Amino acid sequence: MEDPSPRVNFETMQRYHGRKVILCGQITSIENGCVRLQTADKGEVTVTGGSAPYEGRFVEVLGTVSSPNTIQELEHVNLNDNFSLEMFNELVKLSHKDAYIGMFST
Repeated sequence: MEDPSPRVNFETMQRYHGRKVILCGQITSIENGCVRLQTADKGEVTVTGGSAPYEGRFVEVLGTVSSPNTIQELEHVNLNDNFSLEMFNELVKLSHKDAYIGMFST
């Protein structure tokens, strides 16, 4: 069975080079097939390889970390404008604390 894909922000994404992750962010620009996101912890990430249209302000991306600030998209989900990046960031921080890792990785 494949390992579950962790939810990450910019800081925690750095630990997962070459692995699949789930990242939420606010779309800041779309150019030449690349999407720039501001992450929940205010980092900047480029998403490459997406084919479906991006709609709205917020998106959840499942993809492979290909560099410290780039994700190769496998798929994405457009989120509504009421999505809270702050709450997502709190979830990410909790899910990476040693005391809670087992709860989020099973």
